[in-house]
Formats: sequence, structure tokens, C-alpha cells
Amino acid sequence: MAKIILQRTSEYVNRMRDYKIYLDGLKIGTIANGETKQFEINTGQHSIIAKIDWCCSPEINTTFSENETKSLKVGGFKNGNWIMPVGLILIVIVLFLDKYFDNLWALLLELPPFAILVYYLTIGRRNYLTLTEC
Repeated sequence: MAKIILQRTSEYVNRMRDYKIYLDGLKIGTIANGETKQFEINTGQHSIIAKIDWCCSPEINTTFSENETKSLKVGGFKNGNWIMPVGLILIVIVLFLDKYFDNLWALLLELPPFAILVYYLTIGRRNYLTLTEC
């Protein structure tokens, strides 16, 4: 049998939720934040995908031969570890500026992180997670 070693990055975003791992459309397991798991699979051509809620990773198609082991890395969307904290800091700044200085333009600070988040939760939902071969 072939094996997949799946390593999930440790990240702030999605920390409390497990990713579901699918092989050829069938769920083979879950993986928690920072965890590494090994799955035994049959040889041959397979498609692998990671999902969380309605979002997922791009599908990886690969062929496994007898006793072959492949390592994959799964994580959140690119730069997600800094976009979310920056967005929260900007919200605090906007609230402060709005309360004490009444500046409507401060809301413009929130547009870039908000637009990125909306993209990954709608149109880019199939790229919310990353799944790459190591």
C-alpha cells in the first residue's frame, strides 16, 4: 500500500477547526492545527482535497506506486496569518479615529483586508486552503 503523510501548518486563523481530508471524493480523515497524520491508500491515480466548511483547497491529482510515500502540506490561504491580525488592528484604529476625530476616511483602512476576506469566502473559496506536495 502507498502512504500519504499530511502536515498541517500551525496558524492562528482556523486554529480551533479541523480540516477534512478527501481522497477521490471520500472523506479519509481530519487533521488538527499543527498536526501531522499518515494515511494508507491504494496504489494508482488519486485526487486529494482538503476542506473546511464551504471552503477548500485546489485539488491535487497524483499517482501512487506500490509502497510509495508522498508528503503533503496543508494550511490556510496565503498570508492569512498576518492579514487577519492586521485587519483587527485596523478595526480598532478606525473605531478610535471615528469616535474621537470623526474621520470618515479612516474606513478606507479597512477596505483591503475586508476585500481579501470576502474574496476567499466567496469567489476564491476553492483557494481558501493551500495543499502542496513537499
